[in-house]
Amino acid sequence: MCNAILAGTQTTTRYLVTVRLYCRTMSLLELVCLGAPVRCVGCGLPGSALCRGCGNGLGSALVPQVPGVDRVVVGWPYRGPARTLVLDLKLRGDRSAAAPLATAMIREVAAAGLMAEAVTWVPGRAHENRRRGLDHAGILAAHVGRALGLPVCPLLRRTGERPDQASLGAAERWANLHGAFAAAACPQKVALVDDLVTTGATAAACARALRDAGATRIEVLAACSAS
Repeated sequence: MCNAILAGTQTTTRYLVTVRLYCRTMSLLELVCLGAPVRCVGCGLPGSALCRGCGNGLGSALVPQVPGVDRVVVGWPYRGPARTLVLDLKLRGDRSAAAPLATAMIREVAAAGLMAEAVTWVPGRAHENRRRGLDHAGILAAHVGRALGLPVCPLLRRTGERPDQASLGAAERWANLHGAFAAAACPQKVALVDDLVTTGATAAACARALRDAGATRIEVLAACSAS
């Protein structure tokens, strides 16, 4: 009897510790919404964050050319439900928005192929990651790497705080990100994941850092393009 109670107590303790550790990794929004059904951001149907019909209605994205990047793969144009998903993940810390965004990138990779040996991502600003409870591009990279069977490595870091790109014009964005990233030693072929590519300035700055660290081929996988 005593052994059974002790075993049960140990199991309960391990369970509580696990839950506490798990909760520390979750955003406040997720804790509030635990158990709530996931609904399509486009039409409201329950089941997934984006239903097939709304996804098919988004059409094809324009794919920008980015200096220093060998190829850019884009899931969707940055509009309608796709834009909502990006903002839900990036601003609200809603992890359920990551799966359809990653699925769109994986779909395009399946059609076009990929030569990368590892997956990394554009790191978010530290204070924004703390506020959201996650690094949004890192969540996308984890989904992509798992689906493709590739290692996911935190190769990049920001070298300091810079003004938010959203407040800058096209030319200012490129100047703002000069030397903004540094990279750890990395494999020769790297896939760089981000939620959104606009002018390509962020991807180009990351590509420069990755090449300085040993990469010879860089493929950008972006959930959306605003080009």
